[in-house]
Amino acid sequence: MKFMIDAGHGGKDPGAVGNGLQEKDLTLKLALRIGELLTARGADVRYTRTNDLFLELSDRAKAANAAGVQYFLSVHINAGGGSGFESFTYTGSSGATSAYRNLIHRHVAAEFSKVGLSDRGQKQANLAVLRETKMPAALLEYGFIDNGKDAALLKDSGFLERLAVATANGVAEAFGLQAPQVKEDAVSDWAREAQEWAVAAGISDGTRPKDPVTREEIWTMLYRMRK
Repeated sequence: MKFMIDAGHGGKDPGAVGNGLQEKDLTLKLALRIGELLTARGADVRYTRTNDLFLELSDRAKAANAAGVQYFLSVHINAGGGSGFESFTYTGSSGATSAYRNLIHRHVAAEFSKVGLSDRGQKQANLAVLRETKMPAALLEYGFIDNGKDAALLKDSGFLERLAVATANGVAEAFGLQAPQVKEDAVSDWAREAQEWAVAAGISDGTRPKDPVTREEIWTMLYRMRK
């Protein structure tokens, strides 16, 4: 399967701004991580941008059409005083477009529900990247950057990771992708910086990242931190 992940905004267009955050930065983090997770499942993932680049909306759609992808997913952060998660397909769309979006929406909305944020629903709109793409497409709005509670979560790398995983799981279910091939001792990307710090500080040797921890190990790590 071939997918196009679109990180909304970029370059001279920051998108929505609020609470010390810019939409263009968050969308890029999410898009790259979603793509990484889908690649681990055997998908061929393309991106409209992989850095802080400005692109016209029509160029995003053209890139997806030219690549002949099976699905286009546009990643955004909302603004306007609301809260929670919502998703969009093009006005009047149905069939596979709706079915794929519904599965993805269910996975992502569940993560918002866990932290007490609203599921604002599955909607339709005449948005350029949905209108001009020739394949099934969806646009996701992951929380409100101008809402304090939403923004606090969007600043949490762990929460962003859960959103990326939920999105990738939804796409995987929609398209029947294989389970990811993960090495048993591989460190998750979201934990790598913490692992490097713990090793450099002499708190942990950095091995067995997926193993459960014993009380003896907790005592030892706390003792090393105290020293």
